[in-house]
Amino acid sequence: MIMAHSAVVSQVAFAVPVGNDSSTLTTSLFKTQNVRFGDKSWAPLLAVNLKSRNSQSRNRYAVCMSVQQTSRSKVAVSPLELEDAKGPPLNLYKPKEPYTATIVSVERVVGSKAPGETCHIVIDHDGNVPYWEGQSYGVIPPGENPKKPGFPHNVRLYSIASTRYGDSSDGKTASLCVRRAVYYDPETGKEDPSKNGICSNYLCNSKPGDKVQITGPSGKVMLLPEQDPNATHIMIATGTGVAPYRGYLRRMFMESVPTYKFGGLAWLFLGVANVDSLLYDDEFTKYLQDYPDHFRYDKALSREQKNKSGGKMYVQDKIEEYSDEIFKMLDGGAHIYFCGLKGMMPGIQETLKRVAEQRGESWDLKLLQLKKKKQWHVEVY
Repeated sequence: MIMAHSAVVSQVAFAVPVGNDSSTLTTSLFKTQNVRFGDKSWAPLLAVNLKSRNSQSRNRYAVCMSVQQTSRSKVAVSPLELEDAKGPPLNLYKPKEPYTATIVSVERVVGSKAPGETCHIVIDHDGNVPYWEGQSYGVIPPGENPKKPGFPHNVRLYSIASTRYGDSSDGKTASLCVRRAVYYDPETGKEDPSKNGICSNYLCNSKPGDKVQITGPSGKVMLLPEQDPNATHIMIATGTGVAPYRGYLRRMFMESVPTYKFGGLAWLFLGVANVDSLLYDDEFTKYLQDYPDHFRYDKALSREQKNKSGGKMYVQDKIEEYSDEIFKMLDGGAHIYFCGLKGMMPGIQETLKRVAEQRGESWDLKLLQLKKKKQWHVEVY
């Protein structure tokens, strides 16, 4: 997708067909030597790698939010003053006085066989609503609150899926990962638009240049602890819960941040329905290739994989599969994060409790210790 963000055309966010369709994109991706994004000028580094691990799927799309991600050479970011704050920015804009931002791009990021639609949405805040990795923005959809006539809609929170520098690397944008909430009548099987998610559909239907009311940033529980750059981070997500981890991983492996040189281990567990539902898979696969000693990536595909009992494969099954390693890492001070639908947590907690008991440990006591040492981070919705 080509976006005219200023007087110069910029190709920063786009979906690239891969596999058998990749031949349709053989021309140069950039017609200029330098690309401008807002007031910042930066040079394209490499042509986009069109190969995908899932290239056998004709309808699979590789999402390339930034051309630089294809190179192991890390990306320069600015302004580095964003590293100077002693604490995270919090609630700079509130529901009664939101900030008016601008939609830069909206891209579908799942394949044709994915159940439902998920979009990657880039928002231009012009540097006025800074945030840290792991925080959330609130979005106020236009229109009147049906439950409170005369009042605006309630704020909907979305985890930010980019680093503080945004996909544009200039500190002026933020990205959201949004699944369109659609309601189907159980009797007719037909979609009932009157019951669809108001905010998710508004965001997924928005166009470049549209205005969007945002609040925040908010949240401290999912902030990436950076005191120890050699720490271990175990990240567990279902669906769009992968959003904050994309921010973490871009900061760890893609961006050149003078004050943060990651040398630890990041381990991502991502649970989705099938291969076409994987989010940011090409980015994560690239990190795996470039940093095999510092990144691990395990996928639970509930409609395509079976667990050891022959049932559907969920993230808790992957956790159980690697439970010995995970428990040893937690004993060694590793941080563990959970993000996604709140329905994921009971199954995960049951699995961790069972594994702890098999190891002769009390899970309740262990959980208490993890929380006390600030190793336990949960954000579910």
